[in-house]
Amino acid sequence: MICSNYIAARCSLACLLLLAGASPAAKRVLFVTHSAGFRHESVVTSRQALEALARSTGALEVVATEDLAQISAQNLAAFDVLFFYTSGELALSDRQKQEMLAFVRDGKGFGGAHSATDTLYGWPEYGELIGGVFDGHPWAQDASVDIEDPVHPAMRHLGSSFRIVEEFYQFRSFSRNQVRVLMTLDTRSVDLRVPGVNRADGDFALAWSRNYGRGRVFYTALGHFEDTWRDSRFQALVWNALLWLAGDSPGDAAPRPAAPPAPALARGGVVNAASFQPAPENFVAPGSLISIFGSGLTTGSSLSASSLPLPVKLAGTMVRVNGAPIPLVYVSPSQINAQLPFDLRPADAATLSAGGSAPEPLRLESVSPGIFAVVARPGTASIFATGLGPVAPPVATGAAAPISPLARTMAEPTVTIGGRTARVRFSGLAPLFAGLYQVDADLPPDLPPGPAEVVVEIGGRRSNAATIPIGP
Repeated sequence: MICSNYIAARCSLACLLLLAGASPAAKRVLFVTHSAGFRHESVVTSRQALEALARSTGALEVVATEDLAQISAQNLAAFDVLFFYTSGELALSDRQKQEMLAFVRDGKGFGGAHSATDTLYGWPEYGELIGGVFDGHPWAQDASVDIEDPVHPAMRHLGSSFRIVEEFYQFRSFSRNQVRVLMTLDTRSVDLRVPGVNRADGDFALAWSRNYGRGRVFYTALGHFEDTWRDSRFQALVWNALLWLAGDSPGDAAPRPAAPPAPALARGGVVNAASFQPAPENFVAPGSLISIFGSGLTTGSSLSASSLPLPVKLAGTMVRVNGAPIPLVYVSPSQINAQLPFDLRPADAATLSAGGSAPEPLRLESVSPGIFAVVARPGTASIFATGLGPVAPPVATGAAAPISPLARTMAEPTVTIGGRTARVRFSGLAPLFAGLYQVDADLPPDLPPGPAEVVVEIGGRRSNAATIPIGP
């Protein structure tokens, strides 16, 4: 399980689109690209991208238009989704506006990209429909985007985060109580002190969904540049969102409130991720992998890290030790797996908070060995563990351990197999993993057939026991 968390799978755009489970019946999308305000150079590219996807997949028919007369009850009756890449005060009559709202409210889909929130400022019901109103773009740069709801079909292919060059929006008339946030700007990747930043809460949503009557709504703030619309990740995002809007893909759009029940750590809920040693002996060591148990630790999503170095934010959740974020392996509402910083000092007091919980004291020791698994081969055993203490050369917390030179433990552990001392060949961080240790030991000769317990002891601390079979 640890291994799979670190390996990001790569696949073609066609594979990404299949993740949403496209229906064989082609539904129809009216893609409106009318610009009554600023006209983006990427408008033509956006039309080409969606029309090409329609031809290649056959899952949807995309009809692109700049003719606002197409927004009428009579014409919309032939479509399943209305999607905007528009700007400015569109010249829609009151009748068109009401027919557009009825189209969505009665069970169809409405979506928008980028400047679709920079549209129809004089029509408050539109801002309510789409879920927010453009309030400036402080950044146009390469930055990181965090996935907050990895289960939504538009997000599934994106992993835990990705980087993109984009013009990043901020919004007013936006509330998490009204929409389900799908992805957000990683504020560590931008300068929050630049002119024009209007949100003091640091909450810069970049995609969301919502229910509207019996209909569905989706919006993404990305899409400014031509290169964005050529990016296979963004194309898959928009296309899978269209399938969701058309009702061809399941996905929950219920809001997750801005003030959910307060996250709380379970008593004795911070443990060695391998041994799950219960209180009162739940000591943890610097650099080790830990599991954190509690409630409300995320807003509802579960997500594993998909690459190294490990991220410090997953599904909108962070864990802080002494106020500083630490690398995360996995998050869910009831359990988080993370790596403690190597530079913690057991002699110093330390606290941990998860998902905004109240800080709890950490019980630190220099070592806290725990065994995940043992792989036995003829004559040898490889023990995969955590909590074996400092290594040389040092490795950054959350980073992959090097292949050369190997990062070896400062102290050599004692390994017993079937009650007999085994010769240790190597003890250090497992190459290409974060926080995972590997101990290679010779199998003692003349072990009797049957199950044999494997135990690691280091620094006066004894691990949990793992069992391997010994053949006849």
